[in-house]
Amino acid sequence: MMTCIDLERPAVLQASPREGRTLEDVLSGAWEDLIAHRTATCPICDGAMEPRYGSGPSAVGGRCGECRTELL
Repeated sequence: MMTCIDLERPAVLQASPREGRTLEDVLSGAWEDLIAHRTATCPICDGAMEPRYGSGPSAVGGRCGECRTELL
């Protein structure tokens, strides 16, 4: 025996409005602070993320002093 079920599909999916900052906003803001030689807010724990330097004078990333997250 086979049973068929007729499922209704919504005609239009309602997207909820975006609230708050996007992931791109958070990461871009952290990078902007780091390359400007400023302490950034860690995107994971909101701790202090300090710039990290390579062999030159420019910041090449950052590391959080709290959770040790790195942006490279």
